Amino acid sequence: MAATPDAAIDPFTSSSIPAVTKATHTTVTPPTPPASQSTSNTSTDTDEDSNRSKLTRPRLMQRKSSGTMIIPRDAPTEAPPQQFPPDDARAMSPRRSSEETDKMLVSARLSIEKRAQDMQSGLAAIATQIETVSKNCESLDRQNQALQDAIGDMTRSLSRESLSSKKK
Repeated sequence: MAATPDAAIDPFTSSSIPAVTKATHTTVTPPTPPASQSTSNTSTDTDEDSNRSKLTRPRLMQRKSSGTMIIPRDAPTEAPPQQFPPDDARAMSPRRSSEETDKMLVSARLSIEKRAQDMQSGLAAIATQIETVSKNCESLDRQNQALQDAIGDMTRSLSRESLSSKKK
């Protein structure tokens, strides 16, 4: 395939690509040797081909434009729910219907209320035990005070007796 003077050779497809001339980059083609110099020297031709492939860039892939997504106002915003067989992986999805979430909400609320009642009854039991212990503590304080008074009275009476016996 013969290349035109304003075309470059694509190293991947070996086809000619029109030269791109923009302000930002240009395709450089090596000068073609005059016809009198291109005799039977094959190493020169190979060097020129390697220089030519080094100077040109491969062609960029063309992408299809995504365009804009225009959705009319009256279009449905959500897809209708689909029913899948129970053994289908899509049926095992974590998505739940409103009835399932309502059931879960009710069961969670009941379990929380039961736990709260259990905790309140435990708190009431602790409060009654605290009252019992405080009453026992007050009773022991009164008994301790009575014992201290009795010991004090006995000590005084013994000290009086010992003083009176020494005086005699």
